[in-house]
Amino acid sequence: MILAALALLALSAPPEDVSAAAAALASGDAHYARRAEGARGGIADPIHVDRAIADYRRALALAPLSYEARLRLLRAFFFRGGFCDMDGREQVKLFEEAKKLAEDTVRLLDADVHRVRGHLRADAARTIAPAAETYLWAAVSWGQWAVFHKLYAAWQSAPARIRDLAQAAIQIEPAIAQAGGYLILGRLHVEAPRIPMLTGWVSREKGLAHLRTGLAIAPDNTALMYFLADALLTLDPSSADEARALLQRCATAPPRPEYAVEDAHYAQEARQRLAGLR
Repeated sequence: MILAALALLALSAPPEDVSAAAAALASGDAHYARRAEGARGGIADPIHVDRAIADYRRALALAPLSYEARLRLLRAFFFRGGFCDMDGREQVKLFEEAKKLAEDTVRLLDADVHRVRGHLRADAARTIAPAAETYLWAAVSWGQWAVFHKLYAAWQSAPARIRDLAQAAIQIEPAIAQAGGYLILGRLHVEAPRIPMLTGWVSREKGLAHLRTGLAIAPDNTALMYFLADALLTLDPSSADEARALLQRCATAPPRPEYAVEDAHYAQEARQRLAGLR
């Protein structure tokens, strides 16, 4: 991954900037890896993710065509807005910026991998190492933006955009980011409203199937555990026992060091959901 990042940087920046951009990426990664320090359960202290964002911004300024800098910045935006205390207005601004960066990044990547109208050749896309992860974090960014814009997002074709980006990520690398593409597609089909002429393709059955597939690929992903359980309780009351078991598993799973805040967040969500079932 590091060698791939350096190769991409070399294509997008003059030699004197390549070293500085690579150093900024490495510094950002070091801070991002420390994002759980000082956390209170599922709420992180933003100090390290803020420093990571600053480093990734610097890397992107030095190497504007770097996919590694772009996807890392999108990933850090998601964590900052989703797992740290943040004023609602600031969240809206952050995810607006993330969506704009995602759109610009997808435009560049589509041209590089010859993705046209949602169709791509996975073998061609795999020649760009971070293609799957880039499409995935672009889908996440669109999704977070859509949370705050709801009906307007539907009229802006956000659900279809999110669907196509997640499908592209899965087509290239199904297991990328803990089967994140399946989590996105599952939640999209489960939660998106059905609006004639806009989201008639939404299928609750497909939503459950995508969540199950994702969990089969990434059985330790607490987000998949939680959202599959929640979907089962909402859509299939006959599966209540399975949903309870998933929530219990999520609530008691030891936090993984690399996802300590995220796992703590979903464990708390699962405990609250279980309490509401009693």
